[in-house]
Amino acid sequence: MRTASAGLKAAMAATPHTLGWLGQFVFLDGTTIRVSATGAPADFNGHSWTADKSFKGSTLKFIGDGSVPDGEVTAPTAISDAYDAEDVYAGTFEGMEITLFVFNYSSPSDGGMQLGPYEVSEINYDDRGKIATFEIRGILQKAKQITVEELSVSCRSDLGDQRPGFCTLPLYPDNVARSHAYTVGDYIRVADAGDYHDRMFRCTTAGSTAGSAPAYDYVVGHTTTDGTAVFTAEEAWVRSGVVATRTDDSDFTATLTESRAVDGWFTSGTIKWTSGLNAGLYNQVRVYTGASKRIQLWGTARWTVAVNDTFEIVPGCDKTFAMCLARFLNTINFRGEHLMPGRDFLAGAGT
Repeated sequence: MRTASAGLKAAMAATPHTLGWLGQFVFLDGTTIRVSATGAPADFNGHSWTADKSFKGSTLKFIGDGSVPDGEVTAPTAISDAYDAEDVYAGTFEGMEITLFVFNYSSPSDGGMQLGPYEVSEINYDDRGKIATFEIRGILQKAKQITVEELSVSCRSDLGDQRPGFCTLPLYPDNVARSHAYTVGDYIRVADAGDYHDRMFRCTTAGSTAGSAPAYDYVVGHTTTDGTAVFTAEEAWVRSGVVATRTDDSDFTATLTESRAVDGWFTSGTIKWTSGLNAGLYNQVRVYTGASKRIQLWGTARWTVAVNDTFEIVPGCDKTFAMCLARFLNTINFRGEHLMPGRDFLAGAGT
């Protein structure tokens, strides 16, 4: 494509009423939607662009002081009608890139001016009007982000971050694979009629799993030989639960088994709904009361919570060294400087 060609410049000067917007929306999985705001379909840059009057680049801003270009783009009908607010909460639009073009629709061969690609930073969805608006940031956004970590007393890693040297707690191990080589320390999950029985398995003898699955022993500490590999059953961090009683969509009691779950065990943890209207969505736990197994959420679930809805719940972490040691035995991966002198020490220097 020719960018800001001489022909386009002439068209912009002579006939500005023949200029129009094109929008290209690319999802993280590669799904691409191309629309034209000219009132008619367009053939441009080797692609076909569907007419869509609802699409527009609303408030794009460019400042010559090095600031990051930003603004809003109204989604086309192809997106607003096909998706809803639940898709926003489910992360459907995470990683989306939007590229805009200004071109002379009376003479597309003149080329056009490309704006972007832009990263979507936030999505606003109006349930009543079924209109999605994307807030976008230009490519300079990454250059303006802080790329070094500051020192802190608390851990800077999220629970279960699998990057080497980060938390690496095995919250969701992969399901066991057949005829697959495992090394000592690898974790797996094994489903029994769809139930993990709140267990995970650690490879304690390296080897390859058999072509057909043996019956796994879910008793903690017991071993199962699978092919030439041996796995030992351990308590899983993620627990399965069922809503037992409901006060409202942010307050309910649960049926779940977790012998370690004293008061606060799941506080600041995460719920992933596995059935019901909220299936596939997440909520953060505000308070967990051990004796009554009462769960109170930050905010409310997106849709109605009903008795017998099922979920998976992850314990909370306050990112302190003490909790990392006492609850998770994972201090080797603690990413904080808890022994760093504090303000009291510095203020008292020389006295």
